[in-house]
Amino acid sequence: MLTRILVLFLFAMQGGFAQTPKESLDRLVEGNKRYAKDRLLHPNHSTDRREEVKEKQNPFAVILGCSDSRVSPEILFDQGIGDLFVVRDAGNVAGPIELDSIEYSVKYLGSSLILVLGHQSCGAVTAVLDGKTSDIEAVANLIEPAIKGAKTVEEAIKANVRSVVAQLQKAPLIKKLISEKKLACIGAYYHLGSGKVELLTP
Repeated sequence: MLTRILVLFLFAMQGGFAQTPKESLDRLVEGNKRYAKDRLLHPNHSTDRREEVKEKQNPFAVILGCSDSRVSPEILFDQGIGDLFVVRDAGNVAGPIELDSIEYSVKYLGSSLILVLGHQSCGAVTAVLDGKTSDIEAVANLIEPAIKGAKTVEEAIKANVRSVVAQLQKAPLIKKLISEKKLACIGAYYHLGSGKVELLTP
């Protein structure tokens, strides 16, 4: 109970969102630890929070994740209303629409972290690896170059995440904010069974 009160107090002191890329990442990491240990705090789910953000939002992080029903960022990072700006599609790829959405959040909403989140047993990446892409051609066209040479599904999923991170880091606005140390863009891999998010090195 004391831990819950302390965390909620810290959230309040932060004004509901972290200021630096490191603070944002730390907040996600700590939230995922709670989720994996089944010690969720469910912050920012209250009526007061709804009132607080109804006129303005300041999500501390952008999550580019897969549409998979088992991978809900707000749940697996134990966050609440207004905390995360979530962009989801099959295979967590970044086409023009996804890039526009991400840039909107970092430019106008003050998000200081972009996390590209792949996950275990991703159907889209598996389909591309197996050459069964007739139903997901647009997505497959974005995934295929990233996973050439991958020998396992996990290797392909992580390669796809790293490719998307590299792609985003080259976008002019994102590149500028990273150089100014106002933004970080990293990748991660979610383990469905354990609930743990593994941060990926570049």
